Amino acid sequence: MGSSAGSDESAFSRVMEVAMLGVLPMALKAAMELKVMDILAQHADEEGAGGVDGGSYLTATQIAARVEGRTAPPEEAASALDRILRVLASHGLLASMSSSGSTSYGLTPSSRLLLQTGLNSLAPFVLLVQDPVYWQAYYDFHQAVLQGGTIFARVHGMKSFAFTKKDPAFDQLFNRAMFAHSQLVMATLLDTYTGFQALHSLVDVGGSKGACLGMITSRYPNIKGINFDLPHVIAGAPTYPGVEHIGGDMFVAIPKGEAIFMKWILHDWSDDHCWNIFKNCYSSLPNNGKVIVMDAILPKQVEQDADARATYHMDLVMLAFNDGGKERTKEEFEALSMSVGFAKVQVLHNIHGLSVIEISKV
Repeated sequence: MGSSAGSDESAFSRVMEVAMLGVLPMALKAAMELKVMDILAQHADEEGAGGVDGGSYLTATQIAARVEGRTAPPEEAASALDRILRVLASHGLLASMSSSGSTSYGLTPSSRLLLQTGLNSLAPFVLLVQDPVYWQAYYDFHQAVLQGGTIFARVHGMKSFAFTKKDPAFDQLFNRAMFAHSQLVMATLLDTYTGFQALHSLVDVGGSKGACLGMITSRYPNIKGINFDLPHVIAGAPTYPGVEHIGGDMFVAIPKGEAIFMKWILHDWSDDHCWNIFKNCYSSLPNNGKVIVMDAILPKQVEQDADARATYHMDLVMLAFNDGGKERTKEEFEALSMSVGFAKVQVLHNIHGLSVIEISKV
């Protein structure tokens, strides 16, 4: 009986935790909007402690005193902030230590990634996925079962890509998030993957403003890069050495090159759309050409590690946002690409939850 009671208590606690889990991303968003991580990092630099497990901590009272634009009374602000920060600390997003009835907070490797200064930050991405535009669509996941169709279009009156084109503020938020994510992922890719070395030409399909391709050509100046995206997307794109911006439609034709690169593109689209993309890739490549895909690979069985959960979460974002968009298994990538003539699919690396997939013609 005792074992059963303990199991029931554990089940109850788990359900209660998940039921209230929505406060976690909102607490994180609040801390970022208050620039808590940046305040802690600045203090760590002042103390010479390095910021991560370096012994540099501040209390909520000390942090609140440094928050810009605060009009709440000091004690009220500190109390509210402490309640927010202990939630983050309980999930390992901040470090904490208690002394004399007071709790102090510091940075962890995870919260270092949430600084709003510098390039190595996921802060813009976190702020994007906590935006009301996203959350309004999340409320209707059940309608995908009841009514079908695209949740985002039902909630916002248009498809997601049309929405970003119509709303400049959200478009800017989206582009900042994609740029920030790409900076971190591409830096690791270039230190890990050697498949760019022998190339002389590379087409980045869906490359937005060209940041990813610019990082590749900076590392490999022998590559002539073509950044390919819709004309309105590349309008005003910055200049990168070795990169030419070309406007067009990947569903019509893709510029020719020795290899084609696609990061976080295919999961936006249905199988029929992806078949069309692969067909156009195949037509544009030489006989020994290859497509280099960076996308999450969906596990064949349910797994519970952080990368798997992130993939499942992103799969639900695709369910809400894009008609037919989804994460795929390795076997699904093989079936789609080989159906248009590609001969081999290799998964080479896992980089921050995205797999590096080489799809070759021979």
